[in-house]
Amino acid sequence: MKISVTKSLAGCVLLSLFTQTSIAASIAQYVAVKSSYVGSFTSLGGTVIPHREVNLVAKMPGDIVFIAGEEGDKFKKGNDLARQDIDALLAKRDQASAQIASAEAGVRNAQMQLYNERVNPNSQSNAMLAGMPSIIGMFSDPMRSMTGEGDSSFQKRTNIFAMNTQLETAKNTHTQALAGLRELDENISNATIIAPFDGVILRKMVEVGQLTQPGVPMFLYGDTKKLQIRAEVPSRLARTLKKGMKLNARLDQSNDFTVITVSRIFPMADVMGHTITVKFKLPESAPASPGMYVEIMIPESTNNSIKTLTIPASAIIVRGSLPTVYVQKNGLLKMRFVRVGDVADNGWSSILSGVYPGEMVLRNPTSAITIRK
Repeated sequence: MKISVTKSLAGCVLLSLFTQTSIAASIAQYVAVKSSYVGSFTSLGGTVIPHREVNLVAKMPGDIVFIAGEEGDKFKKGNDLARQDIDALLAKRDQASAQIASAEAGVRNAQMQLYNERVNPNSQSNAMLAGMPSIIGMFSDPMRSMTGEGDSSFQKRTNIFAMNTQLETAKNTHTQALAGLRELDENISNATIIAPFDGVILRKMVEVGQLTQPGVPMFLYGDTKKLQIRAEVPSRLARTLKKGMKLNARLDQSNDFTVITVSRIFPMADVMGHTITVKFKLPESAPASPGMYVEIMIPESTNNSIKTLTIPASAIIVRGSLPTVYVQKNGLLKMRFVRVGDVADNGWSSILSGVYPGEMVLRNPTSAITIRK
């Protein structure tokens, strides 16, 4: 007896839970008709672009010997994307290193010659004549100084000045050689294209073995973690936009609206098209990808708004030329013909006739729906 009562109670609990779950699922399929404002909107086309996008170009002439990936491949900041042939640059670097060594030897030699001139004046001329000028100078220099025909001390300063000039020239040669080496190192570094930030290759425009020149585009690289929309807005409509303003947009091949935010309004209009570039921030959950077309609802510069009934666009089925909806009333599902107007400020479609406020309509009807009578 106790076992039967226990089974009956358990069955009642399970039936109650199933009934509650079914009711909750049924309620989730329907949405109430709401009143919203409908104003004047203009539909403009825009394009989804990455948050950051750069065009990486070749900086040096040369053949491409390495490419790290294809379109869609992800890279970290600092990763190598491509490399050019640097064998000729490496040979020039060896030559520059030899020039630096020769310049350093020239500096050391000039320093020693200057020191020798200070310790042994006229040492070079004395060495050429086996020391005879030094012996003659012991007698001739005092006599020339007394008669005013010469100044031996001035001659010594002149020789030292010449030695200092040779040392300075040697140092300048060494500096030039170092500068040439730094230039070659910079050119070798420029032969490698490096990822400027975390991102993906959006477009690859070169292949291995291709000869490139400075300025030739190699990659279109961007950060697709955050996306935005770029649109050219007519000047008369751009006046109604403010930074941080919320708008509705419809992504390509989608009937649902996505809320976007005005993130940047460019200060200058295009002279030819009389449009202003505006960027909009997309939510991270939006099913978008770079290059996708977007339809943006831009409000007109008017305050004439009308309050009307609205339902989600997904609730409307077009059969031939007549839009219909399914309304739940007294537990029964009924099909009604409706007249559809413009898009409201909440992103839903306005209904001019066919439904009433508070009625429950099926959110996503399908062809398998059957009507109870």
